Amino acid sequence: MTELLLSFQKRLEYFRISKLIILLVFVIIFTLEETRELLISSSQDAYIAVTSFVGATLLVFYTLEKKNFNIPEYIKKNSKLEIPICALLGVIPGCGGAIMVMSMYTRGIVSFSSVLATLISTMGDAAFILIASKPQAALIILPITLIIGIVTGYISLPFSDKIAPSIIPKKNSSIILPTNKIPTIFYKIWLYLLIPAVILGLINAFNLSFEIPLFGYDLIGIFAFTAAMSCLIMWVFNPLTDIQMAAVHENSLRKTVDTTCFVSVWVITAFLCFELINLFTQGRMFEYLLFFGPFIPLMAILIGFIPGCGPQIMITSMFVSGQIPMAAQIGNSISNDGDALFPALAISARVAILATLYSAVPAIIVAYLWYYLV
Repeated sequence: MTELLLSFQKRLEYFRISKLIILLVFVIIFTLEETRELLISSSQDAYIAVTSFVGATLLVFYTLEKKNFNIPEYIKKNSKLEIPICALLGVIPGCGGAIMVMSMYTRGIVSFSSVLATLISTMGDAAFILIASKPQAALIILPITLIIGIVTGYISLPFSDKIAPSIIPKKNSSIILPTNKIPTIFYKIWLYLLIPAVILGLINAFNLSFEIPLFGYDLIGIFAFTAAMSCLIMWVFNPLTDIQMAAVHENSLRKTVDTTCFVSVWVITAFLCFELINLFTQGRMFEYLLFFGPFIPLMAILIGFIPGCGPQIMITSMFVSGQIPMAAQIGNSISNDGDALFPALAISARVAILATLYSAVPAIIVAYLWYYLV
């Protein structure tokens, strides 16, 4: 009996309780007749409209990422360009660049001002959704976050050392990460399915639609829902956190699929939340949002304070689907720090909190200038 309990405990350690809870919620929603269709349609829309392009974009970025050069050495030799370089690293879609800057901060290579510039300019994984779904908006928002990050970094530079001097943490013993036991063949199959998904995404992007009926069912709908649920299952069965995936992956294929699955789950969640709220408000959600109109950018900025890319992906998904105005997306893009806030909190909670609070100032100013003037 004891051996059985120990075996069960060991197996349970492979999973993350938060992921299992989310899976359970999805199962419950699917079993309820009133909400089943909402889950199916949200999953289909999320996979075709967002996941397909996010996966393709990630594959390109992660393949090019292998061809980088020694950035810390370059910054040491060009200290005057430190803040712009760090801001550029931050604006790169995903959290890899921002996490790299946090790593350099802990080694005393960059200042707090550079960290601030990076965290303001980064959108984390939400940038992939914005680029894939609304490239015109991305061409406006990403340069705004980059410029605001650089300007804020230089403004804070004279006070940087007083605010938060560089910190070199104590060296810890190596941490053994859980092993991802998902066979490579599943990753390859998932990636092959991305080819028809991108084609369907392009057709959807041009507002074209067609069905492939079979025995009264739409094959495209079945494919999209099945592929979306595969994202959920692969995310649940992956024991690594998003940061750990970014740290341990050298394989572009696995990194692409793992990150896309993580993003997809949050996109599906955002789409589903929208549909559920619309259901419970009897289709009057937009009337309620108009009532709270001036406060929407502020709410988006406050959500940006939450560590991790998940909540930010939800905000961007809401913007992409037309639920919130562009001012709210701009405010959230400036205030959110993505997954880079996790290592910052682990290294120095004070630095993380200060950077987050300071980013709120330009976020509020720019968001409300856009809200009232544009």
